[in-house]
Amino acid sequence: MKFFNILILILPLTFFAEEITYEEGDSFESTKSRSVVLYEYKADASKVNTALRFAFNVEEFVEYASVDSRDIYKVRRGDTFVLTESIKDGDIFKVTLTTKKYNNEKYFILSKDLKDSSLTQLEADT
Repeated sequence: MKFFNILILILPLTFFAEEITYEEGDSFESTKSRSVVLYEYKADASKVNTALRFAFNVEEFVEYASVDSRDIYKVRRGDTFVLTESIKDGDIFKVTLTTKKYNNEKYFILSKDLKDSSLTQLEADT
């Protein structure tokens, strides 16, 4: 009976919870250093996304999702980037760093990383 009562309390949350969707052109700014990772190659981002989705334990995840540390960029405080292209139905986004201090400005990010608390979405100018 307790299970049924808990189910009744939780069930409406699933109907009224709205999912945050991100679109091309959204801008983000980092408020902390090194909390979000950008991938240099689309294949690396896709590989990590697949491993997050299908790995059953830590060993499988580490074995499949290993990425060379030279091919990632850890976002620093104050870095801003813009989503330029949606890949795999919004699971991965191509981004452009707008604070140009680095050699490469085109990267890829997982959409789950956009929900990180260290990122703030900037308002669009209209």
